Amino acid sequence: MKYLALLPLVLALPLAAQASSRPTYGLSVQLDAPLGNLKDDTDKSIGGGASFLVQWDLGGGHAIRPRLDLNLFNVSSYSPSHSNYKESRNLSAVGLGVDYLYYLNGRPKGLYFTGGAGVTRWDLTYTTSDKNGNNYSTSYDSNKNTTSLSLAAGLGWQFTRVIGLEARFVHSPYKAFDLNDPTSTTRTDVNRDGNFLQLAGTFRW
Repeated sequence: MKYLALLPLVLALPLAAQASSRPTYGLSVQLDAPLGNLKDDTDKSIGGGASFLVQWDLGGGHAIRPRLDLNLFNVSSYSPSHSNYKESRNLSAVGLGVDYLYYLNGRPKGLYFTGGAGVTRWDLTYTTSDKNGNNYSTSYDSNKNTTSLSLAAGLGWQFTRVIGLEARFVHSPYKAFDLNDPTSTTRTDVNRDGNFLQLAGTFRW
């Protein structure tokens, strides 16, 4: 299944070769609002990230945009007062995919719609530490990795050739262990929806 996620990127390459203009490069900086299972697993924490973008304009308002994404959620860090114990949980996602964009006015400016697909690797870590003197030493460390198909859809507004604003809904499932009992040696994997809303500022050059 994860290899099927690369299909949109492969299919996009011939279209890029036919593009009437050279590609433009860009970056986006985003905030991620978790939904559903992801909201529970992140303790409702807002995540953040950045993306590297390459866009080919195909003419007539059509464009394709391969992208490399990194999104991070600092889930929680808990250290009781008057205690030498500390625990932390973090969730990160690295993705590679391609978006299709359609500009309503026929050129890369103003309102546009976008949809995309790709592959995402999720990394969930859970760590406990005990304080020894002035430093903490790890007493338990667990990691769970998942690679899955990701889908996205949204809309944006290209204000100038350089600056834009985009909102997307992203679906990217992952597997996790039971965070209510993370140190259990008999834990089983649970499927999570991996849904979040993303608000991104984009910059092209």
